Amino acid sequence: MSGKVYLVGAGPGDPELLTLKAARLLAGADVVLHDALVSDGVLAMVSRAAEIINVGKTRGPQAAYTG
Repeated sequence: MSGKVYLVGAGPGDPELLTLKAARLLAGADVVLHDALVSDGVLAMVSRAAEIINVGKTRGPQAAYTG
């Protein structure tokens, strides 16, 4: 199996501030891994067919993987 991985920064969380390429990649992704800091507005841009996985990272000094 082969594929591609893209890293997309969500910036301050406003979906209107994403690049056009980031929006296109999210809409066409098969799987999206995200942390808890990604806004609902950005996640709404992901295809309904995609698998969306929250990896659990949160803000703060004790941020850690909780999955």
